[in-house]
Amino acid sequence: MKVVHFANWAPRESGMYESTKDQVKYERREGIDSIFCDANRENPLETQLDDGWFNPSSWEDAKDADIFVMHSKIPEKMKASMQDRVSVAILHGPTEHMLLKEWMSGRKDAGFDLHIKIAWTYDATVVINQHEHDIMSLYDEKDRLHYIPNSIDLERYVTSVADLDTDLGTDIQRQLDIPDYAWEYQNRPAICTFDVGRLEKLPAHIIWSMPKIVERIPTARLNVFGLALEPISTFRNIFCKSKERKLETLCENIQLKNNDLRIWMRGADIVFNNNMSGILSRVGMECQAMGVPIIAYNGDYTKYKCHIWNLDEIAEQTARCWEDLTASDSTTRQEQIDYAHEHYDRGKEVKKYVKLYTDLLNKS
Repeated sequence: MKVVHFANWAPRESGMYESTKDQVKYERREGIDSIFCDANRENPLETQLDDGWFNPSSWEDAKDADIFVMHSKIPEKMKASMQDRVSVAILHGPTEHMLLKEWMSGRKDAGFDLHIKIAWTYDATVVINQHEHDIMSLYDEKDRLHYIPNSIDLERYVTSVADLDTDLGTDIQRQLDIPDYAWEYQNRPAICTFDVGRLEKLPAHIIWSMPKIVERIPTARLNVFGLALEPISTFRNIFCKSKERKLETLCENIQLKNNDLRIWMRGADIVFNNNMSGILSRVGMECQAMGVPIIAYNGDYTKYKCHIWNLDEIAEQTARCWEDLTASDSTTRQEQIDYAHEHYDRGKEVKKYVKLYTDLLNKS
């Protein structure tokens, strides 16, 4: 079986890209001839090499694939080759985000309607969390929708390289490109937010809650990562125009996009999930896999929940989480790791994709 995945080439910049990379890796372990194609470049550059093993194939190499998997888009030039092949779409973008894009653009951006059309067109469409399944199943006109939980390559997100299975190889750190250290924050607890800013998950309320958090934990400081350059003036105003620049003083780090967040994640004490729906994004799964607890508005993955945008509750849950972390008999960090290994293992979830591919091929 040969499977080709089409996505944008964006190492350390896109959760979609990193997920596709994980997918190819674990499909190959299942014996599938799995390849990746850059949806925007027909012939890859020699410089397109990630972690020493992952590189794009040419579109020509994809033409004989049994299954075409769309993550970002299928290039127009490849749609003719896909017509007599099995097609699978994976919906990475949250429904709320797609709906907001459509609404804010005055319907110039198809957004949500695009997801409906995909579900009606592809042989199978995969959603990656229960919330998305609950919504998209309302539009599953042809009974082609499948739910396979989002997951990550747990080998890349460990508290230490020593935690890895030694059977994977003696030079495992180089093979997986894993930094074997954690950033040492100066202030504890080190509260962090790693999400890419979107309308439904802007890191504003964790910033605005910091004065209330510091009332409860005077040594606490916020660390904001992943800010984009284009809207940076908005965040400059949030920080610098606060009275006496108080909000800026309550931050230890205010960072733009980083190439690799793992050292910052591993050193963090608490992570805040900004998503209004409570859906845990990829960075949240990565943090939990490295033992960092999450504060969120919803979700089974955490016991530290608060009402959306409620600054007092955000502060209360932060203090509660820090109390649990600093208890003499605390198992909080290990609980996060255990949960991640039970629920976020791409090695387990990929088997569901293999079954889906096999069933689709048998029907074709």
